[in-house]
Amino acid sequence: MVSGPLLAPGEVALLCGLSRRAVYDAIRRGELPAMRLCSRLRIRSDDLESWLTAARVAPQGPPQVKELRSRPSQPATRGSFRALMADTGSGEEP
Repeated sequence: MVSGPLLAPGEVALLCGLSRRAVYDAIRRGELPAMRLCSRLRIRSDDLESWLTAARVAPQGPPQVKELRSRPSQPATRGSFRALMADTGSGEEP
């Protein structure tokens, strides 16, 4: 038996913040069960709840931070920024 009201696709769209086209597409793909009564599509509120539960996404953890390299991937060439930084960090006058 039906528990809860039967909803029209437009009502489902309003409740979910979707367009009517998105609701009709979900019905067409078989994601959202619907029934045809007197040539009108109706969605059981239980089916809507199940559809929303199935669409829930799991929370993701904090963003992954890439580990910084301690050494440059290429040796510093004379006159490059790395070479200049290395020279100024050594305490010597250029």
